Formats: sequence, structure tokens, C-alpha cells
Amino acid sequence: MYKLVAVREDFFFLEFDGKQWPTSANVALIVDNDGLILIDAGLDSTECFASIAACIAATGHQAGDIHTILLTHGHTDHIAGVKQVKRHAAPRILLSEGSVPIATSTAKQSEAILPQAVRDIVPEIADFDVLENFRQTCGDWLLAADDITTIRAGERLRLGRYCFDLIAVPGHEDGLLLFHEAEEGIALTTDLLRKVGAGSALPWYATPGDGAGGNVDIYLHSLAKVEDLKVDIAFPSHGGTINDYRAAVADTRSVIVERQRTIEALFAQGPKTCRELDLQLHSARALELCPWFSSVTEAHLRKLKNEGRIGQRGLSHFFT
Repeated sequence: MYKLVAVREDFFFLEFDGKQWPTSANVALIVDNDGLILIDAGLDSTECFASIAACIAATGHQAGDIHTILLTHGHTDHIAGVKQVKRHAAPRILLSEGSVPIATSTAKQSEAILPQAVRDIVPEIADFDVLENFRQTCGDWLLAADDITTIRAGERLRLGRYCFDLIAVPGHEDGLLLFHEAEEGIALTTDLLRKVGAGSALPWYATPGDGAGGNVDIYLHSLAKVEDLKVDIAFPSHGGTINDYRAAVADTRSVIVERQRTIEALFAQGPKTCRELDLQLHSARALELCPWFSSVTEAHLRKLKNEGRIGQRGLSHFFT
């Protein structure tokens, strides 16, 4: 479950130790004069919340002290735990404006994770019910739009004594923000950066059916935009703390670039299907647990198609 790390006397990091899906997001706690600010809420699971509550108790507070929940983006493993918190407190909920659609709409969440374009080219998952999977693994994640206070890139958000600059870093998700506290040298990198280790599934990205956000070039641009930030310690949403921020940015970029090179090398051998490419980019076990990993492969195929470097025969066969 969660392991409590005291970063400052008023800043705590709760690291989730799960290694495979469903993997709850890490959580952070900030203490202010009014109580507690929770950053992300994890899964809608009594076991998960009990672990979070135990960590809160270790800081000398209780779940009822939570007055604000900052959700880093709209994916289910970050937002579903709001339901658990609301059994103990009545917090305001902050969420990026660009993340509100998928956090409040089942159809948009489904399309963002497993777009119809992916289902069309991977017959094996054409009928996969991603929403039912999320319901069973993450719980009741859907939020009400009226309960959300939106935040936006370019704003500065004060949480306790910390002042975070909100930087748009789309790619993993359209509304994803990086939260940078320049004076303290702290960054909340959410799901932008890869954290090496067992069960690491990042970087993950997709291109929704409307073509907006989530594609390869957008992700790489986001990495370049934040690479030179002054960051002494970063807190990702999965995995432990990052002490070499620039190396983590470089490592994340290298994974994306290497996936592209792998696909290009495979096409040099002849036509390929998306599923054939899937099995080279991702483990069979990963594809079994999370069929939406095909969305990453499709994002790379779309890049090559947009560049005029591959053609498509029928629904599922691609060639150079």
C-alpha cells in the first residue's frame, strides 16, 4: 500500500508500492493553517484509503482535516479515491480545465484511453470494455462537473506555504500539468516522467479520435519545455522520488524515441499489423492486463502516416 515519506515538516509524500495494474497513484500531503491539502486521491478502494488514512494519522492529522483535493489530471487511478475522501470530509476539488472532460464523461474517458481508431486496427480488442475494467479495478471514478474548481496552465497556485507554477505538459493526457515550486526546487511531475523499476508503464500516450493531444510529438515537446526547470527533487505519480530530474526527462524521451526507432526497424522487414508491433513494444503480460497499451503503438503509427512514411492496407495492415 502507501509508504509515508516526510519531505518537509509540512509536506509529505505517500508512495504506492503496487507493481502492476490496478496501480493507485502516489499521493502528496501539504499541511496549512486550515488542515490538509491532498494531491491526488488514488483508487476508490477501502483498502487504499485505509492506507492513506494511516499515513495521515502518522502526521498527527485525520482524514476529516482534508479541505482541498488537487487532482493532477483526469485518469481514473488519480481521481477515483475522491469518493472515499468524501465519506470523511467535504473538500473543494481542483482539476486542470483540460482534464475536466474525461473526468466527468465515461464516453470521453473511454475514447481518451482506447480510441476507436485503435479498436479499428486491433481486432483482438475491438470489443474490450475499458469502462467496466476501470469500474472493477479503480472503482467509481466519475466526477460531477459542478463539484470541480478548474485551474489552468500559466496560473500560480498557492498550497499552504508553497507556490506552484502550473505548466501545461500534454501528451500523457490533454490537460496534464506539471507543478513547479521554484523557490523550494520541488516539482510534482505527475505522469509525465518515467520512473525506472518493476511495473513501470510510463511514458504512456494515445491519440484520441479527434486527433487532439496525446500524440508522440506533443509529448516530446512537453518534455523539451520543462527540461531546464530548476528541480532538486521531483515527485512522480508512480514510483519513488526523482533526485536527478534532468536525467529522468532524458530517460523518458529516450523511451519514446526508441519505440519509434523499433517500429521503423520492424517496417524495414516488411508490412506489419499493429498487434505485431504491440508485441515488440510491450510485454504480452502488459497487453493482457492493459489492452490500452495498443494506443501507444497507434500513436506512433499515426505519426508515421501523417509524415507520409507508411501506408495502410485494409484496416490492420501497414507498409512502407
